[in-house]
Amino acid sequence: MLKKIILTILVSSSAFAAHQVGVNVNDREVGGEIRLDMGRMGNAMNNAYIGARFLNGDNNNSKTIVDPDPLMEVSFMVMRPVQGVQGLKLGLGIKGEYTEIDGERYAAIPLGIEAELRLPINTPFPFYLNGAFYYAPSVLSFKEGDGYMETRIGLDVEPIENARFGVGYRIIDTDLKTRDVTYNDAWYFGMRLDF
Repeated sequence: MLKKIILTILVSSSAFAAHQVGVNVNDREVGGEIRLDMGRMGNAMNNAYIGARFLNGDNNNSKTIVDPDPLMEVSFMVMRPVQGVQGLKLGLGIKGEYTEIDGERYAAIPLGIEAELRLPINTPFPFYLNGAFYYAPSVLSFKEGDGYMETRIGLDVEPIENARFGVGYRIIDTDLKTRDVTYNDAWYFGMRLDF
């Protein structure tokens, strides 16, 4: 099932003129993400992206979860270069999250910020430091959800133009009304292709 989802994401990305397709893995999990550049789709909204993400959490990288279901996400973000700071991009976004945690349905609409900095170092190929923070209080959490918080940080290298690989760390809290839950707390290795 998971292989079919990843294959569908990769195949559909070329049909919709995808801006980014990424896959990240560790020894127990795999995640996939696609972001479509709305400006390339004939829309006047430059620097705006719609996206989707899939993460099949594993109970060894979760806390207080016996059998986590996949976390599914849709997103919208605007990201632009920061004037006066070479190599820095900032983005603001909104996401919709859904999963089931030990049989309880969970949904949230977090708001957040993302950043990417091309490191000013003299190397044969560029390095990028990136991070994200998303948060939803209980008022933006639905079903049995009572809050959402996600923090990500990573370091990428681009040995070939438009192709990156790197390492990162993420922690995703998907709190329920009945208890606090850490859905994912893990290091990962990833690859991203830009079209």
